[in-house]
Amino acid sequence: MRNKFRQRPLPWAQQESHMLKFIGGTIGVIFIIGLLVVIGILSLIF
Repeated sequence: MRNKFRQRPLPWAQQESHMLKFIGGTIGVIFIIGLLVVIGILSLIF
């Protein structure tokens, strides 16, 4: 019974960390693109 309980959270935690890494990477790429677009628009205005 103890072993079952101990083994269960491992794959879930692994999956969650992988998902968080993927979401973090996506947000990072979107943030960098957004920053470049904002700098481009500002350079066009000024």
